[in-house]
Amino acid sequence: MSIIEIIIIAIVEAMDCFAVAISTGLCKSGIRYSSAFLQAVSFGVFQGGMTLLGFFLGNFAERWFNAVGTPIACTILCVLGGRMIWSAVRGGEQTASCKHLSLTSILLLSIATSIDAFAVGISFAFMNVNMNFAVSAIAFASFAMGIIGFEIGRHASKRFKTKIPEIIAGIILIAIGVKMFI
Repeated sequence: MSIIEIIIIAIVEAMDCFAVAISTGLCKSGIRYSSAFLQAVSFGVFQGGMTLLGFFLGNFAERWFNAVGTPIACTILCVLGGRMIWSAVRGGEQTASCKHLSLTSILLLSIATSIDAFAVGISFAFMNVNMNFAVSAIAFASFAMGIIGFEIGRHASKRFKTKIPEIIAGIILIAIGVKMFI
């Protein structure tokens, strides 16, 4: 597999991280940059790690993971998105789900967005792929998209003085979950 193909796959794999980071930025415009950075690092680590894990487990895990992994990721994203929407509709100045970006939320979002990276890793097991470069490219692209997406979301949320960004963020997460399931 060529370097260009690996870079394209890395960017495509990072798009879920980008969308989730935008939704996090929309909802959590007031959080510290350290939390946003931690989320981006987590995205990179999980995307790269799941790609590598998929590579090592190969064909054995593909049947199980396709049957179980996708519904789990869909559920995680839909529940988190639903919580965001519920918090926004419920009211309050800055609701509890948007005051901070918890480590639990970061880990759940990272796991949910890295499900397809596992499948990519499985496919890499049957191809001639430079795994060092592939894992590094996927991890870096996911990290970069996490930072860029969060900044876009954060800046967009500053323009709104309502809970609309939080509702949009929830809808984005639910849409990503449904897209994964379909």
